[in-house]
Amino acid sequence: MSNIPNFFKVSESVATGAQPPVEGLQELKEAGYTAVLNLSPRSTPNYLPQEAEIVESQGMDYVHYPVDCSHLKKNHYTMFSKIMQGFSDARVFIHCGGNIKSSNLMHMYNVLESDMDEKDSYNELLKVQTPEEKWIRYFRDFGMKGLPA
Repeated sequence: MSNIPNFFKVSESVATGAQPPVEGLQELKEAGYTAVLNLSPRSTPNYLPQEAEIVESQGMDYVHYPVDCSHLKKNHYTMFSKIMQGFSDARVFIHCGGNIKSSNLMHMYNVLESDMDEKDSYNELLKVQTPEEKWIRYFRDFGMKGLPA
């Protein structure tokens, strides 16, 4: 996806990335994505205020679930998981400002819901970014090892 910063294809049905510009949202539709999950708070510097209208006007589903990663709470992952379950038949693109929250939460989902080996999932995560210590603690709060052994 040439118009989406830090784009990462997780699987045939899921990708993560940074905030796409308008052209990136159009590119997602052309590539067959059917849903967009935006994890950015409105205060994010590259937040696109008209994103919902653009996505929905293209016939895709849109969910805005802002996550403040400065104050991670257990319900952030729990709600993310429920949203992803709701998108089980969709081809979904998940993003935040820079693909930090989206890739970390997707890593958790891969391990906790999709039974992916944690070390394999972590190695995939490292292709996008190296999680900060607060994320490692958050992983551990859910019974994950955090860093691979």
